[in-house]
Amino acid sequence: MDSSLKSILSAVRGTGTAGAPIASVASDSDLNGAYGNPEVKAKDPRDWTGPTMKGRKFSECPADYLDLVASRLDYFAETADAEGKTTSAGKPVAPFNRADAARARGWAKRIRDGRHTPAPVEEQGEIDI
Repeated sequence: MDSSLKSILSAVRGTGTAGAPIASVASDSDLNGAYGNPEVKAKDPRDWTGPTMKGRKFSECPADYLDLVASRLDYFAETADAEGKTTSAGKPVAPFNRADAARARGWAKRIRDGRHTPAPVEEQGEIDI
């Protein structure tokens, strides 16, 4: 009975069996909304070996890249929660990071499902003068 109650409590809190947050995926209505396709403003994740995606919209990035971005944003959300970080308006930062992580996973899912195809990434070569 105790384990059943813990499972129910984990489901209500939105955490998995080990207490880790369940990775959410943004809905189509969120992705189609005003904030559903954010721009990559931070540098590329350290494990990314492809061309830079900085300055591109999530919909323009490869699914593997978006997975790395989502993981990084989840980490930032955990850190912001632990440190109590807030915006200049006094709102907690973590929910914004979690929302963008869910959006990154949502775009990655759309791409993998074949419902969206990002434009090919052009390699930056040397400039002839």
